[in-house]
Amino acid sequence: MPATTLQNRRACVRIDTRGAYIDTLRLAGRDVFFPKTMLPVNGTPKLRGGMHVCLPQFGMDADGVFDNHGFGRTLDWAITAQSQDAVRLLLDRPAQAGYAHSQWQLDYSLPDENRFSAVLTVRNLGGAPIRTTPGFHPYFHAESSRFGFNGETYDAADLGKAAFVDAGRETRAAFDGEGIVFATDNLPVYALWSDRNGSYICAEPTAQGNAFLSPADETQFVPPQGEKTYGLEIRWEHTADAQGS
Repeated sequence: MPATTLQNRRACVRIDTRGAYIDTLRLAGRDVFFPKTMLPVNGTPKLRGGMHVCLPQFGMDADGVFDNHGFGRTLDWAITAQSQDAVRLLLDRPAQAGYAHSQWQLDYSLPDENRFSAVLTVRNLGGAPIRTTPGFHPYFHAESSRFGFNGETYDAADLGKAAFVDAGRETRAAFDGEGIVFATDNLPVYALWSDRNGSYICAEPTAQGNAFLSPADETQFVPPQGEKTYGLEIRWEHTADAQGS
């Protein structure tokens, strides 16, 4: 599949245009993400690693219209602008039920060697509201199953089913003693999960968790001719404590 690479001193990110999928991420010369890989899960090959966007929804859809985590990670995105350390990708009017008049823009960048930024802009180009509760699904490299997040200690062995945690605009995590700082916009609910089929732990910022499993509320809609923006910044820190605080 077509791919592009961004670089900034000791930072590097590789992006596959199929799904606007982050294959690998290095910050300050360190591998932050478990690389995107096909792994056997209960005897079936599954894609694990990297980071993908979840849209129009994070999680499952109670109506069964969309697959788990929606359609954004399976479609081809177009690169509309690029520099050495930034790229813009566009998913324009996808042929998906109820979203034919939507436009989804992803801006990925490396502001410096310690930081990676992802900004999702959702535009409604039609005459009826569209529902969305998106998120991002990063797989952080972690040999140890114990990790810190938002001031608490967790064991990934206990997270076969995702735990949802509310956090402020900025929060911290610690994987194998490596400190990660999250800064988000409109993504206040994190899903903590791992099936431990590889050396990864997921801390996934979402708009409202598994919201498509429940009746919609008015905050989930983008009005006609309107737009909403969701942002994630991941920053590597030189030290971390066991609590991720």
